[in-house]
Amino acid sequence: MSVASPVPQQVGATAQLVDFICRRDRRTEPATRAALRGLTVDTVGVAVAGLTTPAAMLVRDWVEDQAPSDTVAPAGTAAVWGSTSRLGPADAALVNGTAAHALDWDDAAPSMAMHPAAVLLPTLFALAARRPVTGAELDAAYSVGSAVFRAVSEALPHAVHYGRGWHNTSTTGRLAATAAACRLLDLDGGTAAHALGIAASQASGSLANFGTMTKPMHAGLAARDAVMAVGLAGRGFTANPAQLEARGGFLDLFGDHDPRRTAVLGERLEHWVTGWVDDYALKAYPSCFATQRAIDAGLSLREELGADVDRVSRIAVTLEHGGTRPLRDTAPSNGLEAKFSLEYTLAVALLTGDVLLSDFTDEALKRRGVAELMARIELTERPPAEEPGHTVVRLHTDDGRLLVRDVHHSRGDSHRPLSPAELAAKFHQCVGRGPVNESWLAALHTVPDADEPQDLQTLLAGPPVHGG
Repeated sequence: MSVASPVPQQVGATAQLVDFICRRDRRTEPATRAALRGLTVDTVGVAVAGLTTPAAMLVRDWVEDQAPSDTVAPAGTAAVWGSTSRLGPADAALVNGTAAHALDWDDAAPSMAMHPAAVLLPTLFALAARRPVTGAELDAAYSVGSAVFRAVSEALPHAVHYGRGWHNTSTTGRLAATAAACRLLDLDGGTAAHALGIAASQASGSLANFGTMTKPMHAGLAARDAVMAVGLAGRGFTANPAQLEARGGFLDLFGDHDPRRTAVLGERLEHWVTGWVDDYALKAYPSCFATQRAIDAGLSLREELGADVDRVSRIAVTLEHGGTRPLRDTAPSNGLEAKFSLEYTLAVALLTGDVLLSDFTDEALKRRGVAELMARIELTERPPAEEPGHTVVRLHTDDGRLLVRDVHHSRGDSHRPLSPAELAAKFHQCVGRGPVNESWLAALHTVPDADEPQDLQTLLAGPPVHGG
């Protein structure tokens, strides 16, 4: 009688994440360092500008009310970027993450709806208050978090998860930020598994809150909870070490759990640990990423059409399948909602030749001609089987002309990156101009290149542009 050979047991999703996080034999990649330079400048810049928004101001006020900041800050506290305030790492991650996402001008991933840097950098920079870190450590941790963000989103899969109304930046973002934190802190595998389990149980955030103050707080909460998860796990706090794949776990609750996707999770992690550099964007315009390609199309059409938009009779915009999911389906009633209106952002691009921060005030919505042009814009999605990742704008004029623009990569996409001058212009639009801010930009740009451990908090505080 023969004995059957044992069937190899599939390695669970959590274990694959832990193995990936704990690997130490990867080479430093110049491409990830280069991308992280721009992301550091961009994220700090938009967060400093975001500190003045009601969302960030209210969150910061609430945090400081819990632990008054008028006492001498103890060692190990983290900077509120662009200010003299110091907070505990979890609180700083909450404030900085909320501020980074508040203007919706932060980074994006073209392949899937997410804002990695707005979650990962507030987490990592807050934890860096505990000890000086090198650029290589930050680069490795950021790349691990970027890979987890994308690979877990694929495993869900993202279309199912986002389609149910979950804000991926907030949900999967907690796992990604926790993974990055585990890598930065060099946690052992067992502790990392518990940290991931803790973070998975904190996951939340709905698309229904887009256009409100709660939406940017999603990024702050994800960063805060990652700091909390690694802090608790490091003290011996436990969670299910197989939480992702367990019955009632993360993949089961938030996606359509398929063991076939889980089986290749490790491969996808290894792909994305460097592959993320071809899948990120520094947004050129301060609005939802789903509007960016249409804005570029509108600006190009305006160059051909001229400023006489009264000749426009109809505009048909076709997005990829699911492309309207993050967008408003009713007219915006305030400047914050306008960031999620493709009709509004496209109308502004055609009318003015640019889309700026000043276009997202309540008063800007009343600009002459905006409402009339918005009414002529129609949005549709392509069928699921058709090519994703591009937006087509067809502009019809009253004299029978048809002008068409098909945009695959928005300005600021890694395939069409912002120039150094454009990135600097965005940074200075956020923090102000002058020699001191020129020097601050240059110093932030070099953070990923530091060979020696450095204390980042004084640098992140920068010139107190928006007060203490």
